[in-house]
Amino acid sequence: MTIHVTALVDSNAVVHPTAIVGPYCVVGAGSILEAGVHLMSHVVIEGNTHLQEGVRVHAFSVLGTAPQHTGYNNELTRLVIGRNTQIREHVTVHRGTKQGGGITSIGTSCMIMVGCHIGHDGQIGNDVIMANNVVLGGHVEVEDSVVFGGMVAVHQMTAIGKGSMIAGCSAVGSHITPYTIAVGNRAKLAGLNLHRLKKKKVSSEEIHGLREVYQYLFKGENQLSLEFRIHNIAQGLMHYETVQEVYRFLSTCNKNRPICLSTPDKYIQEALKITL
Repeated sequence: MTIHVTALVDSNAVVHPTAIVGPYCVVGAGSILEAGVHLMSHVVIEGNTHLQEGVRVHAFSVLGTAPQHTGYNNELTRLVIGRNTQIREHVTVHRGTKQGGGITSIGTSCMIMVGCHIGHDGQIGNDVIMANNVVLGGHVEVEDSVVFGGMVAVHQMTAIGKGSMIAGCSAVGSHITPYTIAVGNRAKLAGLNLHRLKKKKVSSEEIHGLREVYQYLFKGENQLSLEFRIHNIAQGLMHYETVQEVYRFLSTCNKNRPICLSTPDKYIQEALKITL
């Protein structure tokens, strides 16, 4: 292992022989740094933080500190960051709370850019991109392959569905359906995330089916309740994986926050011109 002479590594930390701990870094008791982990410089890793293989943490980031929660009473909680995730400069991530399950987690191959904050008990999936200065409140759930534009704020206990995109400077206070775009303060749905769907190589037939579902759930003059519509998606479309993802998400997301709805097209187009 390579540990700079100015770094402070607790004797109860586990550091793999191939890990690099740069100048003026601090690694606390109970922390685990797996193979290929690289702490650049001036990084603080507090106790009970597990950095999996290939994680890179840039200068002045602080990971694994105590949660900002009034009920926290020095319980033993953890932070886990998955393989090959990059944490850029000035990022803060807090450990979990006993009330929230005790673990904050970030998945594999994520890019967490400058100045981001992930609050206690956050559950971040794989291949997530958070542009500069995104802030997530406590208990936020982010599924795989979500992209956040810069300076997005997400209310605590909100869920962000797989493959969705949140436009820059949006304030999100409601659950975002998979494979959609959300924009605005407070964010509303602006249609399907076609870029992600095409990157995922979803067929045009399936995209058409998913668009039918989106229109049924969120557009038009349908007077039926959203809950009824969720449980009555056309069976002929349910064989599509993306439609199954939408149904799973909307039928199981927590009731602490509402489900994000759509808004008039004219407003959305103007908002997208400003934020995208």
